[in-house]
Amino acid sequence: MEFYGRQDILSILDKRANGLSKGYRQNIAIIGAELIGKTCLIKYWLSRYCDSHTVCVYIEVSPQAAGIFLKKFIGTLLYAFLENSALALKDDDIVFLIKKSERYAPETCALARELLFERKRISAHDAFERSLDLTEVLHKETGKYCIVIFDEFHLLEALKIKDFYLYWRRHIMLNKHTMYILLSSRKQLANNIFASDLALLFGNFEKIELEAFDNKTAQSLVKDKLRGLPAPAHISNFIINFSSAHPFYLTVLCDAFKDYYVRVPSLPVGLDSLMASLESIFIDSWGILNRRFSWMVTEIEKQFKEPLASVKVLLGLARGLTQTQAISQFAGKTKKETLAVLNQFCACDVVAKNAESYYLSDRIFGFWLESIYAVGLSSFTVDTDSKSALFRKRINSLYGDFCSAQSQAVGMRILELFSQFNNESLELQRKRVRLHHFKEVKLLRLTGRHIKEGILARTARSLWIAGFKEDRVNEDDILEFVNVCKRFKYAKAQKRIFIAFDEIDPNARLIAKEAKINTWDMSLINSLLDIYDKPRIVK
Repeated sequence: MEFYGRQDILSILDKRANGLSKGYRQNIAIIGAELIGKTCLIKYWLSRYCDSHTVCVYIEVSPQAAGIFLKKFIGTLLYAFLENSALALKDDDIVFLIKKSERYAPETCALARELLFERKRISAHDAFERSLDLTEVLHKETGKYCIVIFDEFHLLEALKIKDFYLYWRRHIMLNKHTMYILLSSRKQLANNIFASDLALLFGNFEKIELEAFDNKTAQSLVKDKLRGLPAPAHISNFIINFSSAHPFYLTVLCDAFKDYYVRVPSLPVGLDSLMASLESIFIDSWGILNRRFSWMVTEIEKQFKEPLASVKVLLGLARGLTQTQAISQFAGKTKKETLAVLNQFCACDVVAKNAESYYLSDRIFGFWLESIYAVGLSSFTVDTDSKSALFRKRINSLYGDFCSAQSQAVGMRILELFSQFNNESLELQRKRVRLHHFKEVKLLRLTGRHIKEGILARTARSLWIAGFKEDRVNEDDILEFVNVCKRFKYAKAQKRIFIAFDEIDPNARLIAKEAKINTWDMSLINSLLDIYDKPRIVK
């Protein structure tokens, strides 16, 4: 299957799965935005992971009755067991699976029969609790371990089983031969569940937050998707910037671009053909992104007594407003009312809160809100030509800003970014950082063997020193930067930052930590550029 990047996470999954049969069990939670690639990741891992001693049970959870879920869980478990044991499978009917399996796991099948066919005398609560024992009974009979994967696990709450998490938590702690991998697109809800309902006495879940692709992975995907299309590098890089390297949007944009080229091969491959392809997905009534975002707005409106006011909050965020006071003025609501709406949006991951500021979680959705939806609200005509002209003007502006930024040296881009700071407090790498409004920011020309440039930024009470390197960072680079910092013997407090645009060696990272140097990577820099509405660095 087609798969890109995520090698570090695949290695973690391999390590944890291999550790299960050696007596070391570590449950995993993979959390990330909708369509970021969680299901694709786990299915790819399942396609390549092979261990005759470990049965992998993958279930895509959906809101359903307890009886339907029970049948699905038992059927998937037995099917996976038979497949793992290299036993011939002719049918996936539940009765066939039980008959086929009971020769090798009679106790497991006896419990399965009881839970499935004697439901009248077993409550939904007891059936769910006892179903969790199936994997341990299977291990007792066959010696096989189980990895149970619940995709969108938070939807298990729809089973409406009393004290659901209480009993599940107990089973997770006691069932030592079963490992859980839980996936969820509801980031805030999932984090709350792990912090309270599934907070375990021993061995809490190892949480992995799935983010957008890095530049290298995004470029690899775009190159493959646009194979055979003579697209200039600046067009490919603009697609990465515009999509924020989000896997789903990268795929949609590339597919639309290539489809348009197939339909209209006479038009040169460039900005005009890209804009035409974007119109087909953003403006057309059947365009994939127009339909998706229109549905999102409809679903959002259903949740509020005053739908227009809630959407106005979103429009304020789409225009770059981040503070409650400014958003409330734009939406025509009180600060208290606006906060309530924002908190509700945060709860369903439409909006992300970073320290004191609010941002739309999906930048492409924000673009559609501002460029398509808001134009439709204020328009008195259904003239598609005028909509198209405004859309192309917006894309032209974004493209021009991106190309202008890309032509600048990396050092100047970082200098410009630091100059945007205005005493905001943001959470970076799980630590709150005050991004000071500097009274002086300048580029440093360094004479080191490895580190040639840096940034010096001053406030009244502190000094920020930043070094950066575009190639892979090793121990010598960090040691050299430490010596650079020693040259500035000010009484002021120093904040030291090393920006690695490529990979950083583990030992280099360790030395940086010991020297109290913050290491920022390309993803963090691009996130900051997103926050300050600046084009990303795509190299």
